[in-house]
Amino acid sequence: MMSDISIAESKIQILYLVDKAPGVSYHLLREKCMELLYSDFFTFSRAYDELIAGNLMDKRKSGDFTGEAIGSTENLTITDGGKAVLNDLISSLSAPLLARLDETSGEIKSAMAENSVSSASMEPTEDNRFRVILSYTGDEKPFTATITVEDEKTAKMLCQKWKNTCSKASEELIRLISEG
Repeated sequence: MMSDISIAESKIQILYLVDKAPGVSYHLLREKCMELLYSDFFTFSRAYDELIAGNLMDKRKSGDFTGEAIGSTENLTITDGGKAVLNDLISSLSAPLLARLDETSGEIKSAMAENSVSSASMEPTEDNRFRVILSYTGDEKPFTATITVEDEKTAKMLCQKWKNTCSKASEELIRLISEG
């Protein structure tokens, strides 16, 4: 089946989706482009390869290699150059296409959220304090922290609030530490 879109159009669509859903896996992006944006495998692959080669997108390996198809463990982000190109070209996209891209990015974000897992547990320590273990594996950025607090009330509060703040909190902590 021939693609209904050109490689140039596919590149703009890919940049838009990666900008709206940073950290998306290669596999999920390819699946959604082929399913919802009328792109065939060959058009998507060529556009993807050209975006990476042109330094408009970055890819990084996530976690452990799982033995899936090549590229399935790559997580994507748009570069500053990619963002500049996208900003220059976004006005050329039609309103119906932008609506379809927004809908597709929403589906990608939902699929990414379904694959994220957070957990929080607490246990007493020998010195009558509480150890809180927080973990998050969303956006393909695994995070685990162990914190010791003075009382059970604080430990429970941390565990209860973790699920709603885990993505933002883990990202912010890493940013603070790396800047310090």
